[in-house]
Amino acid sequence: MNAPQRKPIGVLLQEKGLISDAHIELALQDQKVTKERVGEILERLGFVSQYDVANIVSEQESREFVDVDTMTPAEDTLRLFNLPLCLNNTFLPIIHDSASNSIQVITADDNVEDLERLITRHTGLRPKFVQGERGKILNAAQYYYYFLENPVEKLLEKEIQLLALDTDDVRSLDNFIKHLLQLAVKTRASDIHIRPMDKSISVAFRIDGVMRAMFSLPPNMKRLLTTLKMRSDMDIAEQRLPQDGSFSEQILNNHYDFRVSTTVCPFGENMVMRLLPMKSDFMGLPQLGFEQEAIDLVRQIFNEPYGIVLLTGPTGSGKTTTLYAAVRALNLTEKNVLTVENPIEYRIPLVRQTQINTKAGYTFASAIRYFLRHDPDVILVGEIRDNETAATAISASETGHLVLSTLHTNTAFGAIPRLRSLNIPPFMLSDSLVGVVSQRLVRKICPNCKEPYTPSQEELDYLGLSAEEAPELHRGVGCDTCFGTGFHGRTLVYEILQSTPELALQISRDAPLDELLKTAKQNGFQDIFDIARLKVLRGELSVSEMIRVIGYM
Repeated sequence: MNAPQRKPIGVLLQEKGLISDAHIELALQDQKVTKERVGEILERLGFVSQYDVANIVSEQESREFVDVDTMTPAEDTLRLFNLPLCLNNTFLPIIHDSASNSIQVITADDNVEDLERLITRHTGLRPKFVQGERGKILNAAQYYYYFLENPVEKLLEKEIQLLALDTDDVRSLDNFIKHLLQLAVKTRASDIHIRPMDKSISVAFRIDGVMRAMFSLPPNMKRLLTTLKMRSDMDIAEQRLPQDGSFSEQILNNHYDFRVSTTVCPFGENMVMRLLPMKSDFMGLPQLGFEQEAIDLVRQIFNEPYGIVLLTGPTGSGKTTTLYAAVRALNLTEKNVLTVENPIEYRIPLVRQTQINTKAGYTFASAIRYFLRHDPDVILVGEIRDNETAATAISASETGHLVLSTLHTNTAFGAIPRLRSLNIPPFMLSDSLVGVVSQRLVRKICPNCKEPYTPSQEELDYLGLSAEEAPELHRGVGCDTCFGTGFHGRTLVYEILQSTPELALQISRDAPLDELLKTAKQNGFQDIFDIARLKVLRGELSVSEMIRVIGYM
C-alpha cells in the first residue's frame, strides 16, 4: 500500500488562510526572473514567515515544534558533528540519550529520510526529530559551534589583563571590541553601557530589558571611548557635548547596526551602544505574544479602509515590531503601503519605505503630504511627537487613508489626552481614531529551569485570588541557558482599545478618561493587568516580573 502523498507547502499555507491565490500568482511572476523556489519567494516577500512554514510542516509530519532559541545543545552532543555538516543539512543536535541510543535533532525539512541515514551512519545513534525554523537553526549552529571553540568570556578576560599591563597604550583595542560585541550577542543584550567611574570603568548590558553589570575595566582604558567614537564617525575632540553616531559589524555571519550615543558625566563621557540586528525573517502576531482573540481584533483594526491606528508604549517596548507584524498581515498585493521612518528597521519588499532627512527638510509631516500624491492605501508614520505631524496624520486619515503610527503613552487611553495636548480637536479625534494598541515587554520564565511553587498571601492579593482558589505558580531558579537569571526571552502584555460609536461620541464630547474606560470595559475591554495576570496563571510569567513591569495598578 502506497504512503499518502504529501501536499505541497504552498497548498497547506493556503488551506490555513496564510496566503491567497494573489500571493501565489505574484510569487510565480517573480520566479520567472529570480528562478527561486516559490516557498523561498513567499518568505522573502514577507507573505509568510519561517515560523509559519515550520508550524505547517510540524502538523503535516506530526512532529513536535520547538522554539530553537529555548534549546541549549549539550557540548558532548555538538562534538559528535561539525559546523559544515550542520549548515549543509540544516539541523542542530541537542542531546543524546545513551540509554535508548538516540539523539534529539532539530530540523527544518519536511522529508528527513536522507538526514536520518546520515546521522545514523555518522554517529550510530537513532535520531528523534523535532521541527524548528530554518533561519534560527542556521544561526544557532553558527552560534554554538563558534562559542564552543571560542569561550568569549575567557578571551575577553585575557584581553583585559593584557590591556591593563599596557601602560604605554600601544596594544590595539580591536580584539577587545570584537570580543565585547560577541559577548553582547551571546547574552542577547540589546544595549551596551560603558560607564566611567572614579577608579574604574563599568561595562553593563541590558538583557531582556534589565541592566546587568558584566565586568569592570582599569581606568587606563578610557581610550576605548575614543576608539568607538572614531568607528561611529563622531568628533573625538569634542568631549563637552553629547554626540550620536553609528557603525556596522558582521558578527557570526549576521549583520548588526550599532547606534552609539555619548553624554558627559563627572568622571568622563558615558557611552551607550544599541544593537540592531538586521533580521532576515519577520515575527508574526502569535510569536510576539498576542492571544488568538487579540490577533483577530488587531487584524480587524488594521484592515479598516481609513482612520488612524496607534501603537503606544514606552521606548523599547516593541511597538515597531508589532506595527510591522500587523502590516505584514495586510494583503500587500492589493494595497499601496508607504512608510516614513527614523531609521528603517525592517525591510519589506512590497512596502515602499522612506527615511526622514531633517537636513534636507524631509520630516514625518512633509513625507505625509508627499505621500498623498503617491496613490497610497496605507501610510505608516514612524512616530508622532509634535503638533505638525499629529495634525497632518489626522488630516490624511480623514481623506480616505489608513494611517499607522506610534506614540509615547503608558496606556491605550493615554493616547487620547496626548493627542489633545498636540492640539487635535476632540471632534477630529473621535472621527478618525480606529484603535490603539498599548504594550509592554516582559521577561518569560526560562523553560529549562522553571519550577512550581505555592504563592504567598501578598502574591494572591496582587492577583486578586483567595487562599481557597490559590493556583500553583511558576518561577525560574536560574541555569546556564538563562545565565542564572531565571528568565529567557520576552513576550508582550498589552491592551487593545477599539473605537465604537459610543466611545467616539464620548471622545467628541471630551469626556473624562474614567468614563471612557467604563464604556470600554462594558464592551469587553481587557487592560494590560488582565493579560499579564492570564500569562502568570498559565505559567509564562512570574509575579515578580509582572510587578516590575506593570506595578500596582
